[in-house]
Amino acid sequence: MDIIWSKKAGETFQKNIDYLKENWTEVEVKKFITRVFSYLETLSEEPLISRKTYKTKNTHIGVIIPHISVVYRIKPKTNTLEIVTFIDNRQSGKKKKRFL
Repeated sequence: MDIIWSKKAGETFQKNIDYLKENWTEVEVKKFITRVFSYLETLSEEPLISRKTYKTKNTHIGVIIPHISVVYRIKPKTNTLEIVTFIDNRQSGKKKKRFL
């Protein structure tokens, strides 16, 4: 399954990298990036491994690291998986509830 990124996904991914660069070492930044792309590779092969959300059809949420999850949408007609956004699991419930 092909993976595409929404504009928001790219922005939130970069925001997480910027945060890590400011507050952690380069090792953690590289580990995070590796973890994200490894997870996305797994999703391309097994898109249903993450739990479904209740708000939007064909939308799932998966934990990448304890603090960060990815929200993605499966588009069966085009056989693509769209990365919608990355969310900080520590953020307020209101922000997260948009996807859950």
